[in-house]
Amino acid sequence: MRIVLSTDSSTPIYEQVKGQVRAAILAGDAAPGTTLPSLRQLAADLRVSVITITRAYNDLVAEGLVRNEHGRGFVVLDVDPQRATAALRGRVDAALRELLAAARDARLTSDDIHRLIDETWRDS
Repeated sequence: MRIVLSTDSSTPIYEQVKGQVRAAILAGDAAPGTTLPSLRQLAADLRVSVITITRAYNDLVAEGLVRNEHGRGFVVLDVDPQRATAALRGRVDAALRELLAAARDARLTSDDIHRLIDETWRDS
């Protein structure tokens, strides 16, 4: 699992970590039973505090996506496919709302937005 942090973002680091791990779990990139990187290892890899990673992981436990197993660490739980689809759809909806706000600020038309989405989709 690859986690990329932005120090320029207004989103706190623990939220960035949590969001990316959540997305990996919901998309099926982190299969049920998979052990997440240890708190210390991920903190060292990302060059952040262990407290930051602990907060992100504990939030994921509270969301029912992982559990902390003694001697094993944080383990990915099986997620209901409908719940995963709904969560991923919510993420797309939020991104679209943000896109539309930026597009309105830039005075782009609906056709401009569709063209940009089509170009980006082809290029990815």
